[in-house]
Amino acid sequence: MDWAVPQALRYSLRYAGHPAGEQRLILEPRRDGLRVVLEATVELPLPKTRQRWESELDREGLPRRYRERVEGNGARVMEVEFSREDGLVTVSQGKDDFAIPYLTQMHDPLSLILTIGALDIEVGQIEKFALVGGRAYVERLPDQTIEERTLRVYRLRPGLSLLYFDQQGYPVRLTQKVGEHVFEADLVGVQRLEAGQRFEPLEQTPKTQRDSSRPRVVSGEPPKTRVVSGEPPKEQENGGSSRRRRRRRRYS
Repeated sequence: MDWAVPQALRYSLRYAGHPAGEQRLILEPRRDGLRVVLEATVELPLPKTRQRWESELDREGLPRRYRERVEGNGARVMEVEFSREDGLVTVSQGKDDFAIPYLTQMHDPLSLILTIGALDIEVGQIEKFALVGGRAYVERLPDQTIEERTLRVYRLRPGLSLLYFDQQGYPVRLTQKVGEHVFEADLVGVQRLEAGQRFEPLEQTPKTQRDSSRPRVVSGEPPKTRVVSGEPPKEQENGGSSRRRRRRRRYS
């Protein structure tokens, strides 16, 4: 997958076998790395939510800043700043900020998806990744053939998620067990941008345009909404990285 090309990957979502909304993953190359944005409108389970995750990655694919917002019954916001220079990861998720030591390479949910897509490990092998909330374990499963296409499959724990990638590294299918049901996301189109062109807001893209391009797609199976992340912490939005910090707790 060519991360140097601005593009948007559009997914259909299903929950417990029923249509549940849509999701879009936007990749915007920057001079110093990559900006990744995931937007989703999720209709099931209730209440309906609008989700937006944004990550700024350096050239190594590691996050510098991450922001997550979910609007449903109120708004929940989390902001994370990764500073390898200072050796700190600062998390803003309410009235208090807190910092944890940056002791090893750390990922956010979006950077983790891209990193898994580039993994070159054998079936049965497990890789460990550090996240702000703990650790993620990624296991390579046997390849699967869906619609005459061979897909690489990875199991992600905790969370009981499965991620399917095609031979070009596109995440074409994502599933996650939630209670007795499954969230699923299936890739239905890839849109590449010309220079100066902009992506339309997710909810304003006409349905005919959504379904018009279907390059490398795996369909027939259901989709998923919150691909690989945990639930975001609670907060009322308070601006960006320049906002005044309140109390800071430091953990060693």
